[in-house]
Amino acid sequence: MGRYANLIGWLITLSLFLTLLNYPIKAVYRKWVSKMDKETSFRKGYLKVQQFLIKNHRWFAISATVFLIAHLILQIQYRWFSRTGALAAGLLILNIFLGAYGHYIRKKKKSAWLYLHRIVAVLVIAAIVLHIVSGGR
Repeated sequence: MGRYANLIGWLITLSLFLTLLNYPIKAVYRKWVSKMDKETSFRKGYLKVQQFLIKNHRWFAISATVFLIAHLILQIQYRWFSRTGALAAGLLILNIFLGAYGHYIRKKKKSAWLYLHRIVAVLVIAAIVLHIVSGGR
């Protein structure tokens, strides 16, 4: 079962990576891609990838949550409770609530929640790195 828990942990990481691409892909577009000729194949391809990632941002977050729940169940049932894992999970869940608040309550209006959502995302990355480096303890 430990192998499954590790696999699911990496699936969480992959889902989170795809979720977190939302901001940098928009920043790259604003800085460089938007200045390119509209007919270039690179710009057209970039826009397709960007639209896919932005459109599916919340679904990647939901998949990370589902994998998180499965990972948590397997870890507690067959291995041990991890403080670093609990920290990473708590921050990820907090960020999901912030994202849901922004999407459903604020209706995409920029305010402090968006900056808090981004800050917590960086903290989630740091917590996951800490969790991996500490061997899941």
